[in-house]
Amino acid sequence: MHHALRSRTVFRPAADAPAAPVDRPRPQPVRSLIDADALRVLHRAARVLLEDLAGLTDRLVAVLQEQEPAYRAAVTCDPTATWQEVHRSLRHSVSSLLDPRGSRDAARRCSWRIGATRAEQGLPLDALLHAFRLGGSLVWQGLIDETARTAPEDVRLLVHVASDVWNFVDEHCTLVADAYRQVERQLAWRRENRLRVLAGALLDGASRIADLPETAQALDLPEEGRYVVVAVTAGCPTDGAGARAALARGARVYWHTGVEVDYGIVLLGEDADAGTVGRPGQERPPTAGPGHGTVPGPGPGPGTGSSGAGPAVGSARTGVSTAVTGLAAVGDARRL
Repeated sequence: MHHALRSRTVFRPAADAPAAPVDRPRPQPVRSLIDADALRVLHRAARVLLEDLAGLTDRLVAVLQEQEPAYRAAVTCDPTATWQEVHRSLRHSVSSLLDPRGSRDAARRCSWRIGATRAEQGLPLDALLHAFRLGGSLVWQGLIDETARTAPEDVRLLVHVASDVWNFVDEHCTLVADAYRQVERQLAWRRENRLRVLAGALLDGASRIADLPETAQALDLPEEGRYVVVAVTAGCPTDGAGARAALARGARVYWHTGVEVDYGIVLLGEDADAGTVGRPGQERPPTAGPGHGTVPGPGPGPGTGSSGAGPAVGSARTGVSTAVTGLAAVGDARRL
């Protein structure tokens, strides 16, 4: 009995003794194996697309002509330039599938140039982004079709790289939009500055006769129209409604802002004369900086005469010239 009890004595390790290793099954790198197989399938199909890049370009240009009116006009205007642009973009896109790190910078530069160039040409941004998404769809469909043709059992693996393909498309759409908007802002600033220079030369009487047709076209004013010039104290609020000026009924006005005085080059209608300009109670069109506005009709109240300084309306003083004929005489009207 004593021997039996001793034989059943359990020996426990000390508390500080290391635990015996436990054999547990190690996780298999299933995911990494799937990713490797998916990349192999992706690269195999991408190399085929790269070898037939001209055919892929032809297909995308045809899709753009069919689905995007803005590109239809671009292809008609300059088919070679459009084809080459599409070809470059596709080459960088497919190359990025094969070598993302090595091709990234060149692909980004290509997309940026396309966005900037198309902004300069005036192609709508929506059309440009649509073109990039169509290109991404065509590349993705090409990868699927090529894999289905050579190894149908591998098509399922492409789902593991789909996010990489579409993340690339989204990244480049963002890049194109950023380039487009940056150039668009630069162009708008240049246009505004050019208009200010042309209008300033008119008001100063410094425009050359040879430049008048260009000035008329830029300001969208007839070279031989009838004009008055309205001067308004710059930046003076009146009753919280902005500076008031008296303007001609049914006319158009081009506002040239200054440091102390703003000038409106007012095109008179056939039924308007300088005597109708200068009546108080008319709001100045709410334009910030140079620009055109439709001038409302004269408000109630007596006229202020056909020339000279007008009345003080609130804290702003106004002046109105006599009528002159032709843009060449705007400088004389401004001096009046």
